Amino acid sequence: MNEGGRLVLPFYGAISGAGMDPVEKKPLYHFLPGSMVFSLGFVGCNLHCPFCQNWSISQSTDSSIKQMEPGDVIEAARRASSPSIAYTYSEPSVHFEFVRDCMRLARSEGIRNILVTNGCLQAEPAAQLLSLTDATNVDLKCWSAERYRKELGGDLDAVLAFIREAARRCHLEVTTLAVPGLSDASQDIAAIAAFLASLDPDIPLHLSAYHPAWRHHEAPTEPGALLELAGVARLSLRYVYVGNLRGLEADTHCHACGALLVRRRGYSVSLPGIGPGEPRPGAQDAPTEAVCLACGRPVPIILQ
Repeated sequence: MNEGGRLVLPFYGAISGAGMDPVEKKPLYHFLPGSMVFSLGFVGCNLHCPFCQNWSISQSTDSSIKQMEPGDVIEAARRASSPSIAYTYSEPSVHFEFVRDCMRLARSEGIRNILVTNGCLQAEPAAQLLSLTDATNVDLKCWSAERYRKELGGDLDAVLAFIREAARRCHLEVTTLAVPGLSDASQDIAAIAAFLASLDPDIPLHLSAYHPAWRHHEAPTEPGALLELAGVARLSLRYVYVGNLRGLEADTHCHACGALLVRRRGYSVSLPGIGPGEPRPGAQDAPTEAVCLACGRPVPIILQ
């Protein structure tokens, strides 16, 4: 915004919500499992998905907000004894400058950064954010470039490029909402899974059940259909989870021996089958990857 001949960011530090969440709510199942994360919400989005479940903040800038500076964010996370900060709820990359400033300060203070994003960024800002990100969950909305552009207002190629870069730079998990007629075809889920497996078959894929929201009123995803899609994805990927439906198993088992590693009952999480392995290369006090207590094999889960 031009304000008296000076360029300003009118929504810098405009927060629609802040509080503690289970990290599994992001969803991240393989990054600091069972931990709580200080979460920041924003307003606005660079997409206009008609089924958005957070449409009241993503499709409007009129929501109630409070102002926070990056230092306020770090102090709030410290008061909550949170090991990480999640930039989430609405699209954080719209607020690139504020998120970048918070991430830099958090990194200097030893607090992890979690980015929950649609991944629809150009390469240069994407690389800047990912260089400061410890874990990200990327919404991969569908597998059709045309429908991405026409129905969602996004760019599939940009999202795929973001996912490739994220896989190289930080811990990555991906979510696809199974929207009827858009992203619930078995061949599309197979293509998404094959793409992720080409980067790393250990990337967790979350297949989430759709419920009617905002301008989309199709019937919700049937549990059986979601489980069938998960079976398709598991032909390529080792860790596929179904979510947004009660009563469906979300446990993690060792890919090598089948032992139960992480038990999840809603947001109640226990780790009966994993222990810390060797520290990951990098800074002192970096997270460690886990090992299966039953067979001793490394497990792609990052522990504090």
